[in-house]
Amino acid sequence: MRAQGNKKILLGLVVVGLISILIVVLSAYSAELKVENNKLASANEALQGEIDTLNVKIKSANNVEHIEKIATTKLGMVYPTKDECVYVSDTAAPKENFAMVIREKAYN
Repeated sequence: MRAQGNKKILLGLVVVGLISILIVVLSAYSAELKVENNKLASANEALQGEIDTLNVKIKSANNVEHIEKIATTKLGMVYPTKDECVYVSDTAAPKENFAMVIREKAYN
């Protein structure tokens, strides 16, 4: 009887040992996943910062003043004078300087 009791105790210790080993392995795997998750979160934050920077650059590049500055300085473009505009018919011609009308609407 005593041998059978020792076998049960030994079997119980083996089961408890296996469960303990399983807990340690799962804890290590959980820690590894947390480290990977933290790396991805920091990479995500860096990408979000880059996206925000690009959005600001897009807004500034689409600004009317910026477009006009590039057009006049780099491309040499100028607003036409009233005499330089050609219209299909006399009734299609605006009463004011057409270039100035466009410029005023762009800044409003």
